[in-house]
Amino acid sequence: MTSEVMAGRPSSRATVRPMTKEGFGPLLRRWRANRRLSQEQLAFDAGVSTRHLSCLETGKAQPSRAMVLALAGTLELELRERNVLLGSAGFAPHYSGASLESLELEPVRRAVELILQQQEPYGAVLFDRCWNVLRLNRGAERLFATFLGSNSLEPRITSNLVRAALHPAALRPSIVNWPELAALLLERLTREHAQHPGDHERAALLAEVRSYPGIAQLEADPGGGGAPFATVHLRRGADEVRLFTLLTTLGTPLDTTAQELTLETYFPCDRASEAWLRR
Repeated sequence: MTSEVMAGRPSSRATVRPMTKEGFGPLLRRWRANRRLSQEQLAFDAGVSTRHLSCLETGKAQPSRAMVLALAGTLELELRERNVLLGSAGFAPHYSGASLESLELEPVRRAVELILQQQEPYGAVLFDRCWNVLRLNRGAERLFATFLGSNSLEPRITSNLVRAALHPAALRPSIVNWPELAALLLERLTREHAQHPGDHERAALLAEVRSYPGIAQLEADPGGGGAPFATVHLRRGADEVRLFTLLTTLGTPLDTTAQELTLETYFPCDRASEAWLRR
């Protein structure tokens, strides 16, 4: 994952180039509307007066750095989005975005590598907020090598979990319960886009997968299942396995890169699948 923002001086103001062309007031109002909060509710939750919040949204008052962070926290914005809100008010970013390979994130990187190793022989994958694969263990490599359809697919398809699952020439032919799994992935993508409407990369990914064959029909009739958890049923030739997944994120991140990391670990649903994975 690339670094997009760097930490600035806490007292910097005005001289900092805004991270967005949208002003603070309109951006705050858009986020409040996205969260379906009235001015009264947001003001109450943030501990400010409704009049002051109204003045902030209309540009009649300018926020302090602490006020921007307080409102961003109340709106439960991601760290990347909090930096954008700070930039719209003329402040430097508060949260760094170090590379996963940097010295700052060495403890995180070490923990990830440990989880990947401990998960063997079962698969485990580390991906970013747009589902791009950053790390995977040997169990995941074997799994994808067995069930991926074409070896001539673009790396942008095979290195992204959503594209790999939904693209007609990737894992889709090997996923027995593809309609159910695809509907769940699509629902999650749509929800993430609704929660983060300013994230153009998420929006582009959703628009792309919506253009794949069969996706429009899933949106019209998502269906549903009675199982307590989602399974992935894979079959290709004589190879067959049923899996369920667990998602792990960092509990209290203070870095945009760290916050956007997700570990997906795969586990067998039955004894036959366990035996196949151990072989």
